[in-house]
Amino acid sequence: MNSPFSRDVQVKGMEQTVNHAEKYLGHFCTLLASYTRKTAKLRDKADLLVTQLFEFSSTEDPEFQIGFKNLAEDLAMVQDYRQAQVERLETRVVSPLKGYGDIIKTKRAELKKFSADRNRELKEIQKLEKIRLRNPADRQSISQAEVSAQKASNNAQRSTRQLEDTITDFQRQKLEDLKRVFTDFVTVEMLFHSKALEVYAHTLQNLETMDVYKDLELFNGRFRMSDAMSGPLDAMLTSRSTSSMSPAASPTRMASMAKSLSPSLASTNNHSFLASTRGQSLGSTLASRKGRRQRQEQNQAPPGRLFPSKLQRQKGMEEEEEDEVEEEEEEEEDDEEMYESEMDEAQQTHRQSYSSQYVQSRRQFR
Repeated sequence: MNSPFSRDVQVKGMEQTVNHAEKYLGHFCTLLASYTRKTAKLRDKADLLVTQLFEFSSTEDPEFQIGFKNLAEDLAMVQDYRQAQVERLETRVVSPLKGYGDIIKTKRAELKKFSADRNRELKEIQKLEKIRLRNPADRQSISQAEVSAQKASNNAQRSTRQLEDTITDFQRQKLEDLKRVFTDFVTVEMLFHSKALEVYAHTLQNLETMDVYKDLELFNGRFRMSDAMSGPLDAMLTSRSTSSMSPAASPTRMASMAKSLSPSLASTNNHSFLASTRGQSLGSTLASRKGRRQRQEQNQAPPGRLFPSKLQRQKGMEEEEEDEVEEEEEEEEDDEEMYESEMDEAQQTHRQSYSSQYVQSRRQFR
């Protein structure tokens, strides 16, 4: 039979076991729950990064558009794995540790019950010793005290055995649960990191195959095309401005120009008047020769037909320039159509993200 003092040592060891379990399992639960929350926050931040990558890819040229679109898809796939990681950590790691709060409360209640039985046993023993010292001849009182002490000792021994079994089961369950919890923790982490490594390896290969100079060439080509278009547009605007300013000549200048005309040209219409101004600017000699040649051609021409004036020539030049601008616009449209078709072909035949390949492979197996 174990003495009360030996049972005190046992109780202290049991209480220390429960106290250590409460302390360290509580710390494990708190830290792993915080780890799970941080992982969930990391998942949320990565989802925001995926959104920004999709938006950025739509503003870039084909190489970066495809590359960053694939990067965003792969990163989104990794976040799906991280979501599964969070759920598994909550169910397999954090929840079992949370359950130890109630288990430890139960063990503490059993320890209190055992402490009460042990204290009752000590009181009965002390009472028996007092009776023996006070009335050693009172056999009846001594025998009753011995019976009460024996009964209390038996209850304490029974409680001790039960508590030993309980603490042993608690320790065994604690060790098994901790082994399973951290085995699941490592397994969950390995699963996530292995899947993430597989996706990231494919993503890294896609990023390395991106050709920056292709997009740079397209970027510079757009600026060269805009510079080439600026020349004809400036010429057309200049010609239109000169044609709009020519009718605004002053009356004095027009009168002086009319006096310088020959009598034969003064009777002609406005077309011949504008032609004579050009002849005057070229010199008097050239003007006379040209005037004679025009009069000869006018006599030979059919009635009602007038020679092309300066306004008509300017109008013809403007029409030619407009035709050239229209042709260049048509060529630009053709180039844009070819560029779009090349982009479509590139997107169809170019590299794919890991997530797209994974979906296609799952569909094939189905």
